[in-house]
Amino acid sequence: MFKKIAFIHYCTQNLEQALEFYRDILGLKLLVKDKEWLEFDVGGQRLALHRVDLMPPRPEGPHPYGAMIWLEANPIEKSIASLKEKNINIINGIDILPYGKTTTFKDLDGNLIGLYEPPSKE
Repeated sequence: MFKKIAFIHYCTQNLEQALEFYRDILGLKLLVKDKEWLEFDVGGQRLALHRVDLMPPRPEGPHPYGAMIWLEANPIEKSIASLKEKNINIINGIDILPYGKTTTFKDLDGNLIGLYEPPSKE
């Protein structure tokens, strides 16, 4: 029935700022750009951004956050240092968990983005 994730989608208030953030700061390859939509390649997966003013109203729900993308970062410390050099605020320190290391930051629209380093195979 389902073969793979087609894309991950976030809303944005400002498409041009989102373009600069995801392309220039995060270094993602731009695949599609039009007046209401951007798509980037993230290791063979697509991350899309859509102008929020063109979306139907979102019903209120019990969870304040929507979808979240997790970018593989190995080593995570190097990725964090690179983001900090670009004035990106890391929300929390590195969490070391049985399934790997994680941390989070936000894009310009307040969407959470996670960094994930898989556990060492050693």
